[in-house]
Amino acid sequence: SLNLLDDGLEHADPALRPMLRQALARIAEQADRAGRVIKSVHAFVRRREQQHESIGAEDLFEAVLPLVRLQSRKSGTRIEVRLPAGAARLPSVRCDRTMVEQVLLNLSRNGMQAMDKPECNDRRLLLKARRAASNADQAWVEFSVTDVGEGISESVAQQLFTPFFTTKSEGMGLGLSLCRTVVEQHGGHLEFEALMPKGTVFRFTLPVK
Repeated sequence: SLNLLDDGLEHADPALRPMLRQALARIAEQADRAGRVIKSVHAFVRRREQQHESIGAEDLFEAVLPLVRLQSRKSGTRIEVRLPAGAARLPSVRCDRTMVEQVLLNLSRNGMQAMDKPECNDRRLLLKARRAASNADQAWVEFSVTDVGEGISESVAQQLFTPFFTTKSEGMGLGLSLCRTVVEQHGGHLEFEALMPKGTVFRFTLPVK
């Protein structure tokens, strides 16, 4: 593809060709670097498969809540956790707890950042887990993180899980891409939904032990 672009430079201003070639070379280098980073992340997640253990949803939430609440105090966000109790208590899931805790933390931080705007007066973040649709072969638990921010525009939604895409002034844009990789390595699925009149919910599933 770089050769095709280089061929197109023949129609460019001769004085600009050296700079354009240099720019194209740098773009190609960065694209190659991005590809290596993505492969490295995927390989890292695959190598951690032996770390899977059975753990309850309440334990996963309890592990991330101290950090979530710390950020919530800074942003004025109210945190709510909903888990079935009693006979409806959720079964344990089998997962790499460190990686899943990072997914929950990333989604929670994203939700609070989405509400960190002057026009968002009632900032609420809901962490929830419930039984998901299952089949004869596998049962699932669904985790969700819901905010009441301004939502996600259609143009951003189309690129949301694209590696290195970010709407933030700082960061590499690997957050949601890595979250999806972690969930998919567990056999689960990560998705999001725009809420009316405002807000966004991110949901992901994990297998029951």
